[in-house]
Amino acid sequence: MTLEVKDFMSKEIISVPPDKNAKDAFKMLLESNMSGLPVIDKEGNLVGVFTEREILKSILPVYIKDVGSFIYTADSKAELKKIASLDKFMVKDLMRKDVPTIDADASLTEASKIMLTKSERRIVVMKGKKPIGVITRYDVVMGLAKEAGVIL
Repeated sequence: MTLEVKDFMSKEIISVPPDKNAKDAFKMLLESNMSGLPVIDKEGNLVGVFTEREILKSILPVYIKDVGSFIYTADSKAELKKIASLDKFMVKDLMRKDVPTIDADASLTEASKIMLTKSERRIVVMKGKKPIGVITRYDVVMGLAKEAGVIL
């Protein structure tokens, strides 16, 4: 029997619109105890993902590709100011547009492959062109553990 994404995904999608204030979306992340939220437009289309990673990229010092390391100081005041200034941005300014998705009928094995190869914590589950859920690493591991009889 193939374990399918639709049997283990969260069907309730907590999302943010692209025109939401980034500071308010950041508060939503913190309050929901989630590390990322799908960005869904007024038509119900998935247009991006707003995650802790995008927040960190917006506040941390610049990464120098040629050198291969971060330039940083021990003083975090600059980062704190940047967090406070998130209200100057909209979600669409900071969101990642390249979002891995998976079909609801796909296997948990396929979901885990995407998560591992793309370093993703969550994947938006699609039915056609519309998001219908989210599956996380936790969901995949729990599904596999239950099927293996490790937990009841």
